[in-house]
Formats: sequence, C-alpha cells, structure tokens
Amino acid sequence: MVKNLNPFRIILAVLITFIPLYPKFPLFNVESTYVAIRLDDIVMATCVLIWLIFQIKNKFPIFKEKITPLFIAYFIAVLVSTLNAVLIFKTTHNQLLLLNACRRFEYMSVFFITLEAVKKRRDFLYIYLFFIFTLLGVAAYGYGQKYFHFPVVSTMNEEFSKGQLLQMNIWTRISSTFAGHYDLAAYLSITLVIALALFIVLKNKWLKVASLIVFLIGFHLLTLTASRISIFAFWGSVVLGLILLRKYLWIIPVSLLVVFSIFNSNDLKQRLIATIPSFKSVVRPSQVPSPPTPTLVPISTPATISQKPIKITPTVFRHPPVDDFIPVDSDVGVARSGEIRFNVEWPRAITAFRKNPITGTGLGSITMATDNDYLRSLGESGLFGFITFVTIFIYFLLKTWPLLKLKKFTFYHQLSLIFFSAMVCIWANAIFIDVFEASKVAYTIWIIMGLYYKNLEITS
Repeated sequence: MVKNLNPFRIILAVLITFIPLYPKFPLFNVESTYVAIRLDDIVMATCVLIWLIFQIKNKFPIFKEKITPLFIAYFIAVLVSTLNAVLIFKTTHNQLLLLNACRRFEYMSVFFITLEAVKKRRDFLYIYLFFIFTLLGVAAYGYGQKYFHFPVVSTMNEEFSKGQLLQMNIWTRISSTFAGHYDLAAYLSITLVIALALFIVLKNKWLKVASLIVFLIGFHLLTLTASRISIFAFWGSVVLGLILLRKYLWIIPVSLLVVFSIFNSNDLKQRLIATIPSFKSVVRPSQVPSPPTPTLVPISTPATISQKPIKITPTVFRHPPVDDFIPVDSDVGVARSGEIRFNVEWPRAITAFRKNPITGTGLGSITMATDNDYLRSLGESGLFGFITFVTIFIYFLLKTWPLLKLKKFTFYHQLSLIFFSAMVCIWANAIFIDVFEASKVAYTIWIIMGLYYKNLEITS
C-alpha cells in the first residue's frame, strides 16, 4: 500500500491549504524593494526541489506532456526579457528583476506538481475536499477580521509589508489572509465558480450540501469585499458555465442571488452607483466636504486598540455616506481608482511596451501594480512573452471546444466545462487586477489549470 502512495497528492493538498491560509508575514526583505521572501516561498521551493528530484530520477516524464513546450517557450521569453533588462536596458534594480522572474517560475511550477498529483479520477475528489476546507478557513478568518478584530497582514504599501499587525475599522474592506481585498475577491470569485457548479452537477448528497454551504458562505464574503470587478467576473463566468452545462434554469436563481446581494450590500451598491457617470454627476466635489482620512490601526500592544488611531498611509477604505443615495467617498474612491488605472498604470505599461516591443522591460520593471495583467505582460515581457503566455490559454480553449459538440456529458465532461468557466473568470479578473502576480491567487490559478489539463486528458 505504501508503494502505491503518491507523495505529490500530499504535497498538493498542503499547497492548496497552506498558501491561502497562511498570512503574508515576511521572513526577510530583498534589497532595493519592499517585496519580501516569505514562508510560502520556502515551502514552494522545497516542493519544487522534490519535484525536480522525481523528474531526474524518472528521466523527466514531464517532457511527454503535450503542453510542456508551451510553458518552455514562455519561460524562455521571461528569461530573455530578464537578461535584456539586467544586462542591456538596466530598467530597474537587478534584484527586483531577478526576484520577479523567479517568482513567475515559482507560481507556474505548481501546475507541474499538480500533474504529478492527479493520476486517477478519484484524485479530483480528494483535492476538492481540501479546496472546501481551505475556503471555509479563508471565510472563518475573514469573518474574524470583521467581527472579532482578527489582525490584518497587508502588503498594500511599503510600511504594511514589513509584517505589521493591523486592526480593521468599520470602513476597511475584508482581506482575510490575503494581501488585500482585491486578492481575496479574485480568489473567491474563481473558486466559487467551481463550488457552485459542482453543487449543481454532483450526485453525492453530502458533497452537494458541503458545496452549497461553502458557496453561500464564500459568496457572502465576496460581497463584503465590495469588489465590483470580481463579483461581475463571477456572475458572468457562472452564467457561461451554466449555459455550457445546459443547466439553463439555474441562471435565474443564481442571477437573482447576485442582484439581491448587490442591492443588499450598501458598500458594493454605493460603488456601483458611483461607477455610473449619470449618478456620479449628481454630486460635485465642490458641493461636499472632504471625508475624514480613514486608517488601519497597527496592533503593537492591547492598549493600542483603545488609544486614538494612528494615521498611516491608507490602502482602500470606506466612509459613511453623506446621504442615502450618493456616498461622497465611493464617488471619489471609484474615480480615483479609475484615474490611477487609465491615466497612470495602463499608460506606463504601454510606454514600457513601446520602449522594447519584442522583449519588454523585464518582469517587475513597471512598479508593483498595473491592474491589467495583459498590459503588464506586454510592457514587461513584450510580444514574445505576451504571445507565449496567452498561447497557453488558447491551448485550453481549443481543447475544450470539442466538448461543446457532445450530445451527452459524463461527469468528467462537465468538470472540464466547470474548469473552463473558472478560467474565464480568471481572464475577466485579469483585466483590472494583477491576478497572476498576486501570489496566493496565482498559485490557485495554476493549480486549477493543472486540474483542468489532467481532466481534459481523462475525458479525451
């Protein structure tokens, strides 16, 4: 029985659980950047080392996988981009360029670990149980932050990234164990697509109940993040998934749930109202007073909590509305969010692309945020990196297409379509969030990709 034990199943279970649940405490900082080496980097490096030893011992079976050449092409693109940035263009500090390149390899390596972990159909059930457990853990800590003063560990700016324990106030949006609320929202939107779809197609009653409970808890947490991007990415992806699965009647209750949750969440509703130009024009900045500067409060001693809050560079916060309909802080916050993306971050990525259209200016060269993974890829790795990166997704799209022509689905055909819907959710989030750079989200994405690939092999 020990001989048949697959150690990579255990490794993958650890990664699925540990990476999302362990807060982002830094071990030590890298010179010239506030990005830190963390425990998850050490854990991941250990797992990759075990995988490499296995590959060497078995004469690199990974090269037999059809998708491997696509990853190799992208890795070459990243390597060329990094070498150009370090040796020729010198776009930023070498440590930052090398760290970001290594991080990209690190995030994507979990895809190959997943391929070794999944050898039989029952392995999907084993892995799904750990996904359920992890989602519950993420939700438990998120509710703990909101109602029981669990500390926040954020990396949203240089000061917070030093590992400070921060205290939420009533205006702060939940981030749970993630670096910020956008990362949490992206993670939830992707995983909840899978949980809801499996609730609908599974026949096992216990798993259906577990999936429904996890979905309802996780979806409520998603609304608490007030992320317009992720909730609409989730909604669109679920509707697409239900159409592909031919579960058309489910679109109505699911859509009603989303709409009800939007209108039942004051924070999310206010941000959506502020997004619409006709509503935004109702309140002009000159007509309203400036809102108070919100804060996250550092936790140094228990006494600190009862003291007057210390003002720190804010991340994203909420303020009370000035009237029942148009909250000033949402209007200003949404406008600021859009202006940063459209007038600063996106043009900066386009400028980087123009400087070197073929290989880009190196991963990590256009600051820590772009809020559009496609423009970021073009700017940092050029056409070479962007095309090889997107080709991986096109491969999955082409492999999924034949399933749509089938008259009757098996469960594993349905599972492939569910994974595809989750991938669409990933693509949608990536338009406005750097999901492939957010470590906890990126690891989850590549695990799902690995499961998708293995399930396509089973169904083909």
